[in-house]
Amino acid sequence: MSSDPSSVIHVSAVVLRDSSGALLTVRKAGTSRFMLPGGKPEAGESAAITALRECSEELGVELDPAGLRRLGIFRCRAANEPGHEVQATVFEHPELVAAHPAAEIAELRWLDPSTDPLPGDLAPLLAEQVIPALEDRGRRPIGRIALFTGSRTGHGDTYLEATATLGSRLAETGVGIIYGGGQVGLMGVLADAALERGGTVTGITTEALFEGETAHTSLTRLEVVATMHERKQRMADLCDAFVALPGGAGTLEEFFEAWTWQHLGIHAKPVALYNVAGFWDPLLAMIKAMAERGFLAPLYRDTLIVSDDPDDLLDQLGAWRSPTPKWSQ
Repeated sequence: MSSDPSSVIHVSAVVLRDSSGALLTVRKAGTSRFMLPGGKPEAGESAAITALRECSEELGVELDPAGLRRLGIFRCRAANEPGHEVQATVFEHPELVAAHPAAEIAELRWLDPSTDPLPGDLAPLLAEQVIPALEDRGRRPIGRIALFTGSRTGHGDTYLEATATLGSRLAETGVGIIYGGGQVGLMGVLADAALERGGTVTGITTEALFEGETAHTSLTRLEVVATMHERKQRMADLCDAFVALPGGAGTLEEFFEAWTWQHLGIHAKPVALYNVAGFWDPLLAMIKAMAERGFLAPLYRDTLIVSDDPDDLLDQLGAWRSPTPKWSQ
């Protein structure tokens, strides 16, 4: 791979499938290779926003931002620009019903890699990187994370700055945020930091909190449900992983419910603690004591991810493997 940053072309792309599972490939006018829908970012755009805009412009489809799930970031030689490499942030999206290609799209072609031989006119990125990743059933794409955190910012700037850093980094890497929908405390800091970087932020709040004017009304999407139980269930349904940031009693309650559901096999998603300035160290000591005194199997203690670095956190979430459910035979 080239070490010259100027030779790397950054793009976003989307895996779109039809009802049979075949994926959509496109050939742009003036080119000979088929690739995924997508393109280069405009100034200030996040990877996710670029993907949404390109699909709208190229295919005439308005994708649901909450439906994007990040498959990964891939790098390979460019198909149409000799001497260059392409680095693509690739997303998946639920079934595409219809496409209305713009003039720049010369041809559409549906391809099912599980049954069709790969044609020789695919772009290298698609043939050598993306399709193998789709076929790797051991891979865990982290497209959206449910984040639990406080309605206060805590003392000093440490927690505020670390939360803003995490929100910005998730936006930059194309990971969508699912959170409680608040505009106050670290919740608001998280959402604002991601939105400022062009990220996708979905808030789930309750009718009571919305009427109490604590809801963030400038999100990518804000859903209002009736009860706290519905709120937590909706967050769990939408996400690929759970991360608890510093917070209070509500954050603890949300974290323990998500972690317990994992042990019981209600979901098979990673759960993590974002351990800013050792905030979670006392809790980790308590969890260690639970295991040492026979109240928590070491297997389940070890399922918990702990990190204070956004990139390391994403790496651990992607590498996580589900344990055997507690009461399975």
